[in-house]
This record gives sequence, C-alpha cells and structure tokens, in this order.
Amino acid sequence: MIFLSKWKPNVRGLALVTGVAILTACAAPPDDLTNSRLTQPPAGTPVPPPAEAGDIAIAGQYAAHAIMDLPEVANATVPPLVQFTGVTSIIVSQVPIDTEPYTVLLRDRLLLITREKLRFVERELPPLEVTTSKKSKKKKAAPASEASENPDYQVLAELHGRYKDDFYKVQIQFVDIHTGAVLFNGLYRIGKEIPPADDTSPAPSDTAVPPPVDNNAPSTPTVQDPSQSSATGMTQ
Repeated sequence: MIFLSKWKPNVRGLALVTGVAILTACAAPPDDLTNSRLTQPPAGTPVPPPAEAGDIAIAGQYAAHAIMDLPEVANATVPPLVQFTGVTSIIVSQVPIDTEPYTVLLRDRLLLITREKLRFVERELPPLEVTTSKKSKKKKAAPASEASENPDYQVLAELHGRYKDDFYKVQIQFVDIHTGAVLFNGLYRIGKEIPPADDTSPAPSDTAVPPPVDNNAPSTPTVQDPSQSSATGMTQ
C-alpha cells in the first residue's frame, strides 16, 4: 500500500508521446490507391520501397528484362501476344496529368527490348504463319486482326504520388488475361516527364542583317595614321 501511494503516473509524458505519434502519422506522405486498377498488397502488408529508375524509359527497361525472364515468356515456342493499355494516373491534382509522354517512352522501350520474345497488339503485327498439315510444308498466314483480338497477356502501368512532388512512382504489372494472375509486379521511382512546349514563334536567324545604306549621306574623308606611314617606309 505504501508503494502504490508513492507511484504517480506521468500524465505529461504520456501526453507528449501521444502527441508526437499523432504528428508523425500526419506528416507521413499519403499514398492514395483508392482509384488504382492494379493489384495492391493486402491491407496491413508493408508496401515495398520503389526501385530507383531515374525516368520512365529506364523503368521500362527493367520491367522488359524481368518479363522476358518469366518462364511463361522465356519458354514459349511462339511469342505471346501482349496488349499494352498505356500509362494511367491516379494522382489527385487540379490539372490533369498528361500521361502521353510516359506512355510513348514506356511503349518504345518495351517494343525495342522484347521484340524477339513478345508481340504487341499496338504495333503493326506481321501475319502469324501456321502449318496447315503435317504432310504439307506450306504455311498459311492467319489474319492479323484475328490474332490481335485474343491477346494472352496485358501490361498495365500506373502513376502514383503527389502532383507537387518532383518524383512519381510508376507501377508496372504483367498480367495473364486468361487467369488474372499477376506474373510480374514492379514499382519504380521516376522523375516527371514534362511535355515539350508548343512554341510556334520563328527561330532567330544566325545571319545578322546589315543596316540599310544611305547613298545620300555625306562621305567622310579618310585620315591616314602617321605611325602606319612610317612603318611602311613612306615618308613625306
């Protein structure tokens, strides 16, 4: 009883710790994924840190090599048909995010690196040749439109982050359309891609235009420098 009477809870200390915890939680950067169409980690699971990529092209390079290493792609006898739906954005801002530069750079890098392993719907595909029979050595070309209507996989890409930040996060997934399984899921930190300004003003000329010559202006007599005369041996 004597020990209990001497113990006093440190209410001030508890209040200070609670306040610091609340401020820390409020200062944490938000990661709003409510409008995301991509598969996210379950609730309570720590989100993996994004890999440093620098820009969207390098992120596409990393993703392309990872996709080609998948057994479904590496061991395929016929290059699978893939659909790329472009880069979307779930970044909340008053000004809409222009995702066209991200889409162009990511598509170009994917097509360049995976051209021997994947066929993309968005690209003009050559006819797919299939053998008609075992006895016949001739191959029949299947219509490209028929092949393009049935892609096997899909590449999804999405921008995360805050509009005022200088860096975004891009999440790239390789999904099996038939099963819905996510075979690859990559998260990268990239810089903003600013679209080029539409400047229609004429470029300045490199050649200087001489001023107009006034033929009516009085001529000024030329005065010879005496030092130059003595230097050339001409004496009065």
